[in-house]
Amino acid sequence: MSDLHKLEHHLKIESDSKSQEPYIGNLKPNQTIERILGFDYGTKNLGIAVGNTTTNTAQPVEILPVKNNQPQWVMIEQLITDWQPDIFVVGIPYTQDGTETEHLKIIRKFIQRLHGRFGLPVFVVDESNSSLESLQYVKPSKKREKGQLDAIAAAIIIERWLNKTIYS
Repeated sequence: MSDLHKLEHHLKIESDSKSQEPYIGNLKPNQTIERILGFDYGTKNLGIAVGNTTTNTAQPVEILPVKNNQPQWVMIEQLITDWQPDIFVVGIPYTQDGTETEHLKIIRKFIQRLHGRFGLPVFVVDESNSSLESLQYVKPSKKREKGQLDAIAAAIIIERWLNKTIYS
């Protein structure tokens, strides 16, 4: 990939990520968004959070294990039943140069399956530094626990989407 092509690709990703339109799926005409289920997809854990547009906040909900790049679909379905979200928001690890990493390919596949299984629109948000940012919300004694930060990162991803939507 030439440097010019990488730059064009990166600019396209950036403009797409700032769009008010879903990455995949469609909102129904006059659909209001109240509840959001957000995901921070990692190689070992899937952090899940719920947010709402009334308070423009999100809270961590669950950390599910990921094995062989497969999340726990039964558990995700149960969370969807419990929370009844209107949309999904998934964090995307964009690279500075626009290269398509293996992890990004896995997340795109997760997004396709999430939409395919549950039919809700999926929005994406740049998740850069969300895991580092989540460190400030964890008690020092809990920082070493595996997966502790993933659900908090999912809440940060939702709040980034909420802020982008409000201020766009």
